[in-house]
Amino acid sequence: MPDHSAPSRTLLLILVALTALGEISTQLIIPSLGLIERVLAAQPGSAILALSAFVAAFGLGQLLLGPLSDRIGRRPVLIAGLSLYLLASLWMLLAGSIGEFIAARVLQGLGACAALVLARAIVRDVWQAQAGPALALTVIGMLSAIAVAPMIGGLLTAHAGWQAPILLALLIGCGALLAVLGLYRESNCHLDPAAGQLRSLAGNYADLLKSRSFQALALTLACTYGAMFAVIAGSSAVYIGLLGLSAAQYGMTFGAIVSGLIGGALFTQRMILRLGPEKIVAIGVALVLAGAIATLAIHQLFGLSLLGLSVPQVLVTLGGGMLLPAAVAGAVIPNAQRAGLAAGFMGFAQMAGATCSGLLLGMLQDGTAGPMVIVHGGFAMAAFGAFHLRRPRPVASAVLAR
Repeated sequence: MPDHSAPSRTLLLILVALTALGEISTQLIIPSLGLIERVLAAQPGSAILALSAFVAAFGLGQLLLGPLSDRIGRRPVLIAGLSLYLLASLWMLLAGSIGEFIAARVLQGLGACAALVLARAIVRDVWQAQAGPALALTVIGMLSAIAVAPMIGGLLTAHAGWQAPILLALLIGCGALLAVLGLYRESNCHLDPAAGQLRSLAGNYADLLKSRSFQALALTLACTYGAMFAVIAGSSAVYIGLLGLSAAQYGMTFGAIVSGLIGGALFTQRMILRLGPEKIVAIGVALVLAGAIATLAIHQLFGLSLLGLSVPQVLVTLGGGMLLPAAVAGAVIPNAQRAGLAAGFMGFAQMAGATCSGLLLGMLQDGTAGPMVIVHGGFAMAAFGAFHLRRPRPVASAVLAR
């Protein structure tokens, strides 16, 4: 078992896998959605509900599971969540209708959200005031899953059918559960008997949100992820349907853009202790806004083009890669006694931004790239405004030293 006084690389690898589990679960099955609809005799487009249901469960579950782990410990909540994830994945494999499949995805989302929120809380428990670089590394794992999992899922679907990507997710979940059972012991040494109780939960969140710094970081994270999700959700139709790329060309283009996320997260991992989380968030949100404005301006002035859309997006993903881990670190590190509560709300904020962005994009769809570019730019502007209007206090010297 790892010695939490000297964090091990093995523990960090486990936490990276746990953080990536939600993205793995979603990105693996995206290439097989059409086939799932045909096999389950569902209406075209109905499998998209499975993605939305997962995101909703993934976001809302963190509000409860994070603070519950402050009360009873990280390990029991994590084991229960991973067990639910495995049962739900098995149900997906055996589903006989699209309704069953969607219901199973809801449960899978609840299980996967336990992995994410508990991984972030465990990083705070173990690395304490030095948690920033470790949080950045876990985010790199999540971003790598976004880049790689769709390609793996497409290959598995083409050669082994729609169940193969789900089976792979099931096997990854099994490995994560076995690793937790064998290699992780409880890291929350200060259980709070009052945490996680429904009658006090709203008050606890209200108390957490009294901090202007926490407000700014949560809003900035939500709006930034909303900006990025608009492109993630709309890019396939634009690149393939409007720009005429093949699925393989789209995959390579998308991978090149997502590499900016990984580069940004690596920058945060190296510089967060020197600059502090909020300084990095300030840099990241400025890059996101610059890339979004450039995307919008090029589209309005010159029309849709491959380079005009893709090149500015590297700025967005670079800034987003900096911002995501830094915002979480800035919110969680100052809240040592309620790390689960803070991590849960930040995860909820991230998924809330994606949900609002996706709903707005769906309402505005008109067969062009305009709605995607406009929603993307609007959320980027909101992120920049939210951060600077709240004027969060620096935490690098005052709070991280606690």
